[in-house]
Amino acid sequence: MAVKATHRGPWRALLQQGLDTAADLTGFVAQKISAAADPRARLLRRRRRALRWAWIFTIGSVFWGLVTAVLAWWGWFVLLLQITGAIAVLEVIPATLLFFRYHWLKAEPLPASRPAVARRLPPPGSAARPAMYALGASERGFFSLLGVIERGAMLPVDEIADLTAAANRTSAAMASTAAEVVSMERAAHNSESSRAYLVPTINAFTAQLSAGVRQYNEMVTAAAQLVSSANGKANGKANGDGLADAQRRYRAELVEATDRLTGWAQAFDELGGLPRR
Repeated sequence: MAVKATHRGPWRALLQQGLDTAADLTGFVAQKISAAADPRARLLRRRRRALRWAWIFTIGSVFWGLVTAVLAWWGWFVLLLQITGAIAVLEVIPATLLFFRYHWLKAEPLPASRPAVARRLPPPGSAARPAMYALGASERGFFSLLGVIERGAMLPVDEIADLTAAANRTSAAMASTAAEVVSMERAAHNSESSRAYLVPTINAFTAQLSAGVRQYNEMVTAAAQLVSSANGKANGKANGDGLADAQRRYRAELVEATDRLTGWAQAFDELGGLPRR
């Protein structure tokens, strides 16, 4: 979306400020929802919760065991010793089960890590907003596919790590550039004299953001084809050799798409937002 060097009145500035505030609130809510829905973070929370309660019951069992021993040493009546001893024994059961649950959860492989912080979209009207909105949708699809690939052991662990690193690096580069676009848009809005100089740069950065989204989508498409071929649905092939050939081909396409995306992101970083042509 190209930006034109036009002047906006004061009422438009107030409207933009209100939209920015609403976007900030929406981004905050989206960040909380994303953190709660992240499979990796959810599994880590389940591990911590199981370990925490296991230790709580263990400490409780030890405490009541010591209380029982002290009361027995003091010669208290048997009924009280039976009560405190029963509490100690009963707390051993959930503690043991929770430790088993923790080790079971720890043995379960962690899903691929998503971006640590949910990014806020550029404010409405920003030239960078469409590209970043599309990037967010592509990211959600990619990490869902990556989870399927990881659970199905369709790729080696090191290749999955490379895919995750490429996706995260590209997303970070695009988010940084989108923030620069928003800053330049605000400067152009506040300074009439700089508008004519900033608009071409804004448009160039926006074009590169769109190119980054296209590169990212190529990787998502290749990942989807790999998952489809692994499930025996690619191109309607039913025999084992055909499925193996399709899977190898889509795996190679995924590697190529990842390499192109990595190269694009590296050039994007090295040249401060605009890759070398």
